[in-house]
Amino acid sequence: MPFDQSRWIWCGSAAPVNAYAVFRQTFSAPAGAASLFISADAQYAAFLNGMLIGEGQYADYPAFKVYDELPCALAAGVNTLEITVWCPVSDSSVYRAGRPALLFELADGEGRLLAFSGPETDCAPHPNYLSGPIENITPQLGYTFSYDARADAPVFSPATVVEGPRALHPRPIAKLRRLPRKPAVLYTQGVFYDGPGGTFAERMQRAPMAWRALSEMTGLRERPMLPCEGGVRFACEDGDGIYILLDLMEEDAGFLDLDVTLDGEAEILIGWGEHTHDLRLRTAVGSRNFAARYMGCAGNNRFTHLFRRAGLRYLELFVRAHAFTLRYAGIIPTTYPVSEVPRFHVADRLHQRIYEISVRTLRACMHEHYEDCPWREQALYTMDSRNQMLCGYYALGEYAMPRASLRLMALGLREDGLLELCAPARVPVTIPSFTAMFLVQLQEYHLFSGDDAFAREMLPTARAIAGLLAGRAEETGLLPAWDGAPYWNFYEWMPGLDGHTACAAAPGTPRYDAPMNAFAALALRRLALLEDALGGDGTYWLNAAEAIARAAHAAFFDAEKGYYRSYAANGETWGDDELTQALMVCAGICPESCLDAVLAALSGGALTPITLSYSVFQFDALMKRPGTYARWVFDRIARDWGRMLCEGATTFWETLAGSRDFDDAGSLCHGWSAVPVYCYFAYALGLKPTAPGFGKYAVSPVDSGLYELSGRVLLPDGSTLEV
Repeated sequence: MPFDQSRWIWCGSAAPVNAYAVFRQTFSAPAGAASLFISADAQYAAFLNGMLIGEGQYADYPAFKVYDELPCALAAGVNTLEITVWCPVSDSSVYRAGRPALLFELADGEGRLLAFSGPETDCAPHPNYLSGPIENITPQLGYTFSYDARADAPVFSPATVVEGPRALHPRPIAKLRRLPRKPAVLYTQGVFYDGPGGTFAERMQRAPMAWRALSEMTGLRERPMLPCEGGVRFACEDGDGIYILLDLMEEDAGFLDLDVTLDGEAEILIGWGEHTHDLRLRTAVGSRNFAARYMGCAGNNRFTHLFRRAGLRYLELFVRAHAFTLRYAGIIPTTYPVSEVPRFHVADRLHQRIYEISVRTLRACMHEHYEDCPWREQALYTMDSRNQMLCGYYALGEYAMPRASLRLMALGLREDGLLELCAPARVPVTIPSFTAMFLVQLQEYHLFSGDDAFAREMLPTARAIAGLLAGRAEETGLLPAWDGAPYWNFYEWMPGLDGHTACAAAPGTPRYDAPMNAFAALALRRLALLEDALGGDGTYWLNAAEAIARAAHAAFFDAEKGYYRSYAANGETWGDDELTQALMVCAGICPESCLDAVLAALSGGALTPITLSYSVFQFDALMKRPGTYARWVFDRIARDWGRMLCEGATTFWETLAGSRDFDDAGSLCHGWSAVPVYCYFAYALGLKPTAPGFGKYAVSPVDSGLYELSGRVLLPDGSTLEV
């Protein structure tokens, strides 16, 4: 068992927030294979004899720490182990603040301990990285960075022993793979002039810029592709510096990487992002700052930022110099390894392309856990990840990441019985409907994986959530909306459903939300199914779901309109939304006698439309009548996802409004928008498990209008199933 002799350590002189510290230990050993066991709060990069051997702490909790085992090669004689640790020490949507610390042991191939963390480990504040307060990239991601290549060498002193958990857990998913540098083409270039100042991103966003011809600045007639041997020499005498914009040609995520030769010291601002509609890269978006700073020294500057991924398509440099040689600027992509066995084929080239880009979107939003988007947040949400898991069972044959992500969510159970909004994190608000979706995800994981042991491990959390939902129902049978600052009654990114607009009741009057009651009924039904599948009795939860369903139908169904209203308070109902119809059907609230009228309203186009993320509920609801609506579903996929392709999408967007949504902060890569994958497998091919782990399954294709269909899925036992 690792960590028998090591102790948690930290640098006593490190900054109180946004702290970078470097740790060093030398030891003698014969040449041969070795392993470094390591855990850190929060991120690490480990080097042995100057060679990178690994980076990237698994996203864990202060009391539930995970360790990595990194293979490495020893040199004969004296070896030097150097580890840099970055700790935000501030809560965000991707990090729950703990105590900055490092724990490691390095053993040879025979298991002999050669080095371990303790008072004999030397440490120092990292001299190159700016520690202490600095602007956030976004509230969800936390701090950006500033690196100074001109700094002096670190001055080491003994590390301080600190408290930390002794029981650590092995990494539950595979390590990310670093890929070769992403090719980048020079998109445009020119000079910039100093603007009004502000954050790094605001300086780039607001600076006056003037285009210059490629040949004028470089002597080249064709746009170069980077990296390139010898680099590209840029020179221009006017302006305060030179800007260049690079296109990586598709959405991706990885470590920012720079290779530039400077004639003298120079500041380089590095901006990244997805949007160029502003006639420049959109680095500053409201309070968001997608930029960092590198202070370069004279000569060659080779730099990779290993402590956070950047999600982007475009990268922009503001080099405060009149000449420099650029060999590369872009990213070293990082990817979570998945199986290449699953496949889907359809003769229709549009639908085939939609499938391929959906899978690419899934993969772009998988790193240490599922991410909503790699650009703006990189956060794990229950609602977003439900779509990602469901599609990933089919298209990726992936079970390790769903299991690990579900555990992270469960560890975020709050004192009020709801889950943290993101995991692992501490966020001021939570969304009750997202907590309900945890039960749906857990039941689906068990159905697809057959993993009884994990499902039983999660049952206490699932039952606690279900007990909260069932116990919240009033005498009427309905759950009232949550009240108070910590609770966000969000259901959909549409007016009236976003928890901010057009859904208020009179002060002091309880409000009842059809979507929340539907989510609760759906969650309780799924837990009942899970209890039964595990050999228990789900009758209690099923009865609770049925009681909510009866009350919700009575309260929200408008017989005159023929569909459900979204809100009720003080004897009145309001809200005409597609999402509400879809949820009432999927949650088993809509009786058979009303189903056709509700589905007609759901597909009729007169209600507030459903968005990409929640379309899975719309499609599932309409497939209650596949003979009527199957072709409608696949036509809608062709229309909406095809539109994104026609507009140049290389991954699918957060919403159909694209980059203009959310006050110009719309994500162009969002995992929840991979929904077509599920529809192709579950409906066009008709493949669904009917017993845990595909112990039994059904193949019942609908009349989708698609032809020459075939598919292959990877089952949890490693075998494949051809359809």
